[in-house]
Amino acid sequence: STDTPGIRGINFKPDGTRMYITNRESAPNNKKAYLIEYSLTTPFDISTATISFTGGTPKGTALTCAAEGVGQMNYPHAIEFNPDGTRMFITTNEGIGSFDLGVWQFKLTTPWDSTSLVCEKIYEIDIDDAGGEDQLRTLAFKPDGTRMFIGGIDLDRLRQYDLANPFDLRSGVNPRGTSGSLVSADTSMRNIQFNPDGTQLFIAGNENTRMNKYTLSTAYDITTLSSSFTTFDLGSRTDNMMGFIFASNFTKLFVTSDDGSGSGDNQIHEYEIDCAGTITCSDPSANSDVKAIIEANVESAKRIIK
Repeated sequence: STDTPGIRGINFKPDGTRMYITNRESAPNNKKAYLIEYSLTTPFDISTATISFTGGTPKGTALTCAAEGVGQMNYPHAIEFNPDGTRMFITTNEGIGSFDLGVWQFKLTTPWDSTSLVCEKIYEIDIDDAGGEDQLRTLAFKPDGTRMFIGGIDLDRLRQYDLANPFDLRSGVNPRGTSGSLVSADTSMRNIQFNPDGTQLFIAGNENTRMNKYTLSTAYDITTLSSSFTTFDLGSRTDNMMGFIFASNFTKLFVTSDDGSGSGDNQIHEYEIDCAGTITCSDPSANSDVKAIIEANVESAKRIIK
């Protein structure tokens, strides 16, 4: 898509009528961050998506933070919202001004309208505190907003933080542990997502074309992450995944893909999932048909924005 020369993260309004994409500008400013919002006439059907706000060139809303005295974000990645769409959070894997890499917090004066966003806070993920992590990418929250999860590709681990004020990084944020190494799943993780009850965690990246599923013995506590995981092949069409999200009650999976060549061949792949809750209705080690659910459905169900 010419809309997204450097497509990265993806998210949706819960009713599926709006879609949000983080985007990196193409050369010569190929790290500047923008957010692109689309309207969908059919919920969660990306073939019906049209861009809501064109802006200038490139398209979308520039991500800046006057509240912290800095200019435009570099290298945007994952996107998360609070439940009512009045706050948005985006990870960045490069510092700006006096700030290290971190999570940017925005308020939306009109819920779910990205043109109304105003930066409130840059929460730094201190490189030394993070053990040398300088490629922050993934982001997730516990549904009640009292815990945040981030991860990067240098350490291949996740970190969790407790929030005294739900979905608010301006104060009361405290580290609460680190996962074991996830290098066996993917050495270039792009995003993570929990299932609705927090007992499963999905991780994927662009080292391979797999979706990886871990279990947690304590819900939403990544220190209890299983040492083993199950993998599911997404097929060669996602050979350079930049982000993903399960949506529509876990009945659909959306994957962003960037060929990295500057050709503008950036796509969003939509997958239908046979069983709500996804890839958990049977043990794929005992049933090869289940392992192939996502791959088998994609030929008839895939839709792509071009």
